[in-house]
Amino acid sequence: MTDIDDAGTESPKPSLLNLRYSGSAESDPAHKTLRAMAKASPDSKASYLARMATRFSLQKGTDGSTYGKARITLYGLSYFGSVNTSRAAAGKAILKMTVSSTTNKTRTELTLLTASGNEGSPKIYSKDKTDGSVDFSVAAGDTITVELEFAVSAGTGFQDRPAEVDFFSGEKKVRFEGVRVEILETDPPLPIATPLPEQVFFYDNARCLNRTPTSCLILNKGEQVDDLAERSVSEDLPDTWNDRISCLKIGAKINQVIVYQYPDFKGKSRTFTRTNSNPLGVWSLSGGGWDKSVSSIIVE
Repeated sequence: MTDIDDAGTESPKPSLLNLRYSGSAESDPAHKTLRAMAKASPDSKASYLARMATRFSLQKGTDGSTYGKARITLYGLSYFGSVNTSRAAAGKAILKMTVSSTTNKTRTELTLLTASGNEGSPKIYSKDKTDGSVDFSVAAGDTITVELEFAVSAGTGFQDRPAEVDFFSGEKKVRFEGVRVEILETDPPLPIATPLPEQVFFYDNARCLNRTPTSCLILNKGEQVDDLAERSVSEDLPDTWNDRISCLKIGAKINQVIVYQYPDFKGKSRTFTRTNSNPLGVWSLSGGGWDKSVSSIIVE
């Protein structure tokens, strides 16, 4: 993993006269290890964080595939550490893996370790060579970030004995062997039925297919729809286009398309354009949090 970001933080800030807690956090990309430790005297608390990340981009498949599903696996994960607290809640260590798309703003999180105290003797946490996997929807041109974050905290401000979480000293640490990316499934390229330069096609399926005569809604440049619940799919059907859109194609002279979560252009919004990585302006909403979630639209 590359693009290392490691940091240690502690709360509250120590008094110059009474340093009642300590700790450290460290990322070592050469050895693929994370270390963190926190110690807290009674009535104090501290937290420390170590983080490591890698980033990669997806290219179009050799068969022309533009999107599909990948399995991202952190393999060979091992850890060894201890939590020594007078209260179960007075010490904790959490290791999690996060996979996110900077293109589609989607994010999936997997907790790999949750360690806590047991109100007595030190509790040992040890694991040798396990794996953690996340299945993630991907598209050609996506930039995917895989991040491993290890956070430890000790103390609650109410414990009656010192608290210590140690995944740092000696052989205590978190380590892994690598990250593996497997493509589970791909779809053939989206069929490009080109809209007129000042048109946008909206579809009721994630691959922009004209499956039925009612599969497509056409809007023109400058048009606004403040409530898709008032836009019928057809004269013969009671269905509307509210929460129905799953894909769109943008004409060559459209500046941008803004979709909104709620009617009257309210709630969350997202803007779509033609880009260098998507010159035809074909956007599938599958896996991006917007599938069948659009209630109003502005075409500019």
